[in-house]
Amino acid sequence: MSYQVLALKYRPRTFDEVVGQGHVTTTLTNAIASDRVAHAILFTGPRGTGKTTIARILAKAMNCTTGPTPTPCNACKICTAITQGHCADVFEIDGASNNSVDQIRDLRENVTYMPSSATYKIYIIDEVHMLSTAAFNALLKTLEEPPDHVMFIFATTEVHKIPATILSRCQRHDLGRISLSSISDHLQDLCTREEFQVEQQSLDLIAREADGSIRDALSLLDRVLSAGTAGKIAHQSVLDGLGILDRQLLHDISGAIFERNGARLIDIIEQVNSSGIDLKKYYSDLILHFRNLNVIKICGQDSRVANITDTEKEQIFQTVSGLSPGFIHAILQTLLDQESLVKYSSHTKTAVEMVLLKLVHINPGAQIDDIISRLDLLVRHIDSGLPDATPQDSSDNYTPVQALPSDDTVREEMPAPPVPKTVGSQGPAPAMGLDQDRNNDQDKDRCQDRNQELHPNRDSEPAREKPTWQGFLNRIEQSLPFMFALLSKGKAKEISPQEILVELNACSSFDEQRLDSKQQELQTMCREFLGKELNIQVLSQKNTIPQTNKKKKERQARQTALNHPLVLEAKKIFDGEIINQ
Repeated sequence: MSYQVLALKYRPRTFDEVVGQGHVTTTLTNAIASDRVAHAILFTGPRGTGKTTIARILAKAMNCTTGPTPTPCNACKICTAITQGHCADVFEIDGASNNSVDQIRDLRENVTYMPSSATYKIYIIDEVHMLSTAAFNALLKTLEEPPDHVMFIFATTEVHKIPATILSRCQRHDLGRISLSSISDHLQDLCTREEFQVEQQSLDLIAREADGSIRDALSLLDRVLSAGTAGKIAHQSVLDGLGILDRQLLHDISGAIFERNGARLIDIIEQVNSSGIDLKKYYSDLILHFRNLNVIKICGQDSRVANITDTEKEQIFQTVSGLSPGFIHAILQTLLDQESLVKYSSHTKTAVEMVLLKLVHINPGAQIDDIISRLDLLVRHIDSGLPDATPQDSSDNYTPVQALPSDDTVREEMPAPPVPKTVGSQGPAPAMGLDQDRNNDQDKDRCQDRNQELHPNRDSEPAREKPTWQGFLNRIEQSLPFMFALLSKGKAKEISPQEILVELNACSSFDEQRLDSKQQELQTMCREFLGKELNIQVLSQKNTIPQTNKKKKERQARQTALNHPLVLEAKKIFDGEIINQ
């Protein structure tokens, strides 16, 4: 068969051709150049990230006729044999099928022989974690002190299964997932070489579906190129050929949730189901989509945590700019909580519809700060005895304004002026004459003075508030209503000229947390207003007796006294009854 898949045809042959693992290739290049290559090396990382490929390149670099060299020639006999996989001195062993202790014993006996044509005899063991415990133990001594002409290169995807005794004898290199942009650029380069035109959004979609694996991306691209004709492949044909969900559907459904459009949600789910896409897979993609929305809202548009293209980051940033992080977090939390319902439901479509319709009813304005502010205001109304009022603004600065009495009310409440009497007369003097006018003027002035007291001139200089404890409570009433309500129920006493002690009854844990968070601010305000240090002491539960328990104990004590034998005997002797209990 003459055709080679892209993963084999374009397999990297030098360190420079390896995609997305610069931290590993740079270390190995410098180690070869300075002759500091370890005798046992372990490559670990996800599938398809280049572990075995780098192991082969390292084998060529150590055995090239021009080396050891960081840049093998790939033209000499040894390099060609290693590339084709039939070099007599480089052994590629599958750990899954050669995991017995007997096979490791054979390997241990063969390492003593010198290489036939190459400089080093190299053992590459892939999926080394599949070796048995006995096989690992048989390898320990040879791995720690191998002959000078032997190198061991291990590769694994599950490094946690390798014994610590093996890890301590190897130089470990961790390969990470390859970024979406690196995979997409590499796919674009391969399409150019293969003389195919594929849209950039299609390549980005393939790179995302590969989940950081360059080999998976090449396998998907192979399917796309095989189905293409005339050297040009449309985006829709990529979606149909691979069965990949169009990213725009995710943006459409998140937009419908933010707009609270339930009808549109159901239409999108029907569209997804009709296209043959697995709804469970779609639900999983939806969770990842809202996770990206949450990350970009918190970390910003330039965050590398979201593994999506820059174009999609910009689109998401515009979407979430007007939303609160708490709202997005609540949606994501609901999706995660209901994941088991979708996963195990026999009616997957209905389950997905119900979960998404539930998201529509999440209130974007129900934030914890707003709820706490409303609770503070409610506590203030209850403790101060004010009539309940519905605030028009949920901010902490809202203060209900009590209406001042009107002038008519003042006149009605004002007592009538005394009627002057003449000397020696028994009745009121006639309402005429200069004396009567003078008295009327005096009464009028007294009424004006009384009215001025009730309605002071707003333009006049306000009186300074006296530095008293009640004045301090009035000062914090507007800015800290919760603290005002809490301290108003306590007992304040001056224990020294420089310190005030406030004793509070046992509080709930919520009250104590709020008190701890505002205590420093209260002390600062007290020093500024009263010039004294504020010490707040919360009495423990054992020092306070609930009123209900107190009354219950009193009733029990009275009943015990009434049932005392002496009391009963006295009632019998005098034939009386107790009238005052």
